[in-house]
Amino acid sequence: MSEFLDSMTYPFLACMILTGIHVYLGIHVIQRKVIFVDLALATIAALGAVWGALLGWDVHENMLIIKGFSLAFTIAGAALFSLTRMRHEKVPHEAFIGITYAVALAAIILGSSKLPHGAEELRELQAGSILWISGATIGWTALLYALIGVFHYVFRQQFFAISRDPAAAEAAGMNVRFWDFLFYVSFGFVVTSSVSIAGVLLVFSYLVIPSVIAILFAQSVRARLTLGWIVGTLVSASGVTISYYGDLPSGPVIVVCFGAFLLLAGIIHFVGWADNRGKALVKVVAYAILGLAFIRGTMFFERTKELELAHLLAAGSPAERMIALAELEANPEEFEEVEGEVRDLLANGELEVRLRLIEILGEKGRTEFESDLLALLSDEDDNVRESAIQAVRELGDRESADAVFSAASGEEDEYLRVELAETLLEFGDTRGIPILLALMESGEARGARRDAFEHFEAHVASGLPYDRNAAPAQHRQEIAALRAWWEAHRDDPSLLHPTGDRDGSGE
Repeated sequence: MSEFLDSMTYPFLACMILTGIHVYLGIHVIQRKVIFVDLALATIAALGAVWGALLGWDVHENMLIIKGFSLAFTIAGAALFSLTRMRHEKVPHEAFIGITYAVALAAIILGSSKLPHGAEELRELQAGSILWISGATIGWTALLYALIGVFHYVFRQQFFAISRDPAAAEAAGMNVRFWDFLFYVSFGFVVTSSVSIAGVLLVFSYLVIPSVIAILFAQSVRARLTLGWIVGTLVSASGVTISYYGDLPSGPVIVVCFGAFLLLAGIIHFVGWADNRGKALVKVVAYAILGLAFIRGTMFFERTKELELAHLLAAGSPAERMIALAELEANPEEFEEVEGEVRDLLANGELEVRLRLIEILGEKGRTEFESDLLALLSDEDDNVRESAIQAVRELGDRESADAVFSAASGEEDEYLRVELAETLLEFGDTRGIPILLALMESGEARGARRDAFEHFEAHVASGLPYDRNAAPAQHRQEIAALRAWWEAHRDDPSLLHPTGDRDGSGE
């Protein structure tokens, strides 16, 4: 239980913060009928970050400047959305929002193609990682959301007036465009911060689903907020618990839990508000039976293996090869019959097929292909190299340490060099330590330097001080101290934790 609390307390608190502000904003968004505005503003903010990176600012080293670009673009997006809201709509406002989202996303793709390392880091920022959120981030985010909450509370009458009936608000003398602009700007602050924490999909779920459930069952704003917060809390608690004990990614689990709660709420509303509850309940049961029958019925159309597995792997289309790989994954004993085809596919197949095959070989522990996987550590495609590193690590053969070290010595991508060093340490090979030290000292990408220290800290038995945010002079002194420690202890057999755990217990 203590491990669960240690791992999931911060993610749960982050979920509570998201629930608090997004339920309120979600009620406005649904009343305005601009459901996808959060996706659009988040994408515009990301476009600002890409623009800043294209101008030469580093995503990690100059984070405040990059955030400034994101905020400037968000404000511009807020102005655009307030100006495109028409009094007599011939085209729904949601259409302009969707177009803006599509154009901004296309611009991000084009801009990211010119960023060698920045593109990957920007994707990481947009995907979010709520599982690894820090207490400091929670504190600053809570403060920001509290300030925005106070702002909306003070001007709640104006905001609700333009959300419920903008025509009536304008007739009463309100400047609808101005208050629209203020709403979207404050909304943009929230979305930009939330997406960097939890990712677009999870933020969208927190914004819309609790509010939809609340609107189904409550009429007043206070009742809707209360019910939405209760739903958000229950879903967050369920999601982080299932994620931890099921060893599943937290974000998708919480989103699926939201979907399940919405389905349950819809059934309760349908039955509870029906004129004839008994008949409504019968309909629900009948629909459930039909749904299960449909799923069961589709199983009869499972594709049969029209061609031999070997022929599919050797000469099939990419789609057919992926089907063949699924067959191999389900029946690993068939690897022996297609060993030659698998080796050829690893070297010459389509990229997505190679990546899937590498993943399967690692997951299934196919040690007979270890030499092929080690050869892929020097492949020209960085995605293949990354996937091969993970597969070699999963095979766990310490005899492959020399090949891993050789690959690390020639690897130019700093992030992959970190992963290769981590693999060496997991194999109990201390040659990974000087690689990490070199990256911590002179790595170009701040993210790689951060990852290097985290792996170093996770595997080295002695707790050594290292401040990732130190001034350059102090940073150099700490690196020098770590190097001196390494020279003094490099022959110590107890240098590494046996399994990479921090307490050295091996558990």
